[in-house]
Amino acid sequence: MTADIEDAKDKRRRRAGGAWRTYKWFDRIRSWQDWYTWLASFFQTNAGVATALTATAAVTTAAVLVHNVVLDPYAEPYAPVEVAPLVEPVRQTRGTMIFEIEGHDTYGRRATFDVVVAKNQYLWVRGSSDQLERDGRVISGTEVTRDVLDQEVRDGLAGAREIIAVGTASQEGSATAEKARAGRRAQRTAAFVSEVVPDTAIPISALNLGQYREIGAQRGRDATDWQRPFMVIAVKDVEEGTILAEALADAMSGQDRLPKPANYSAFELEKIR
Repeated sequence: MTADIEDAKDKRRRRAGGAWRTYKWFDRIRSWQDWYTWLASFFQTNAGVATALTATAAVTTAAVLVHNVVLDPYAEPYAPVEVAPLVEPVRQTRGTMIFEIEGHDTYGRRATFDVVVAKNQYLWVRGSSDQLERDGRVISGTEVTRDVLDQEVRDGLAGAREIIAVGTASQEGSATAEKARAGRRAQRTAAFVSEVVPDTAIPISALNLGQYREIGAQRGRDATDWQRPFMVIAVKDVEEGTILAEALADAMSGQDRLPKPANYSAFELEKIR
């Protein structure tokens, strides 16, 4: 009888221990979920989100692998989703960030580009086709060519195979009016470039990206300045026969630090010089 009592007690202890281990396991999972929620809400910038996703992918991978081994030994191996790194500027000047990108046309022919983007304190004035502002103050054309298209930028553009002046418009207003405004901004940018790169042997084109379209998550209607950057693109190297517009659209797609063609209403490339 005593042996039976002891055996029953032992079974109860094992069941209690198993219940406690199960509780700790789910508590651990809940802690990971709480950590992920906090981290996702904390990081708001592009770089922060990429960091959060990369770190979380590592934790999630470990969690699922443990799950596969402990709870489901016959599950398929977990393949973590790769998070594409943000394209980073290869160099900076006083007023710009410069990115190196490459793309291919539909035939696989390659082209490389240097994308010159004015820093975020330099932006097109909302509703204007010919004026830029710096930290909210309208600046003159002389300041644009001096502080944005400075000597380092000019030297880079002077070695280009071709130069592309880009025009964009933010999401406010009608699609027709803002597409036209983006085209005028591209023309104005081309005029600035012509002043600082007078060599007529270097062709200049204008790229009208049109109006930013509301796709996916937005950063707020009161903060749309980032949708209308001042941009110039230097075509560095092109394989013979490359369809330049296709290669450029391919190069700009998927770049989190640059305007994506899919997010704008147009992609019209026109020769200026």
